Amino acid sequence: MSKDSRDKDAERGVGKCFEAHLGSYGYPTRPEEAYPFCPQCGTAMVWHCPECGKGVPEDTEELVAARFCRYCGTSYFEEQKPSAVSAQA
Repeated sequence: MSKDSRDKDAERGVGKCFEAHLGSYGYPTRPEEAYPFCPQCGTAMVWHCPECGKGVPEDTEELVAARFCRYCGTSYFEEQKPSAVSAQA
């Protein structure tokens, strides 16, 4: 594998949001860079584990189901905190 093809592969990725909407970047018909929020629901996108930095699974079926990193066990998403309105109810 040439250095150029390795560099190109490093600029591609898959991710998902808390609602399990999938996204990708760096592929021919996709944005060139990872985007911070899901265009379908507005929640934060996760492209890699927040603890160990390993990428999320590239297999779409596995990615939809994955909630924890397979390398270190850390949750991809922070706990959802109730809003101030629902906490007062």
